[in-house]
Amino acid sequence: MRKVKLFLTSHIEIRIHVSEEMERDYAECQRMMKCGEDYDCDSCSWANVSIYGTGACELKGLKEQLGGISGEIDRKER
Repeated sequence: MRKVKLFLTSHIEIRIHVSEEMERDYAECQRMMKCGEDYDCDSCSWANVSIYGTGACELKGLKEQLGGISGEIDRKER
């Protein structure tokens, strides 16, 4: 498990503890979206992780933290 820090604004920091299952689900979702397919969000490990109704997997900066910008999840700490 690793910790991801997201800075939504200059005064708001959110920390999320991301399990290996969550990383795998996120990577699979990103791959499917690139192919134009839908991922089953109801069975995803991110399903009940939300902040004021916004799924945590949709938060700005998460893709960069999990390594999704360059392709695959690389498991490097950022």
